[in-house]
Amino acid sequence: MSSYELDSLSDHQILSQLAERLKNERLQRNITQQSLADTAGVGVATLRRFESGEGNLSLLNLIAVLRALSMTHLLQGLLDDSDISPVANLRESGAGIYQDTPRRQRARPSNDASEDESQAWSWGDDA
Repeated sequence: MSSYELDSLSDHQILSQLAERLKNERLQRNITQQSLADTAGVGVATLRRFESGEGNLSLLNLIAVLRALSMTHLLQGLLDDSDISPVANLRESGAGIYQDTPRRQRARPSNDASEDESQAWSWGDDA
């Protein structure tokens, strides 16, 4: 199922399909609700309600059920395994405004001691 198809479903419909998918996975592996609930550390009644569409799992319980079914890899798309910030990533790839790193320079006063008095700054009302 593509993300476009998911976008057209309600939250409850998505939850129902998720429950059906996990139930089918459990049945294919010939695992009882009691056994899965015990392995995941959730209540069997909670699992029954979830699979029947009458209830929902907390996120922690969902992760526990996925772990018990060895399906946590399905969460990988939600997790960003990059420790690099988006800006640092742009800098590394040289994209956008980071194609050429600008060099900032400070204006430095002239150390030229040979400046004559006629070029010295004045208010202008002394003349």
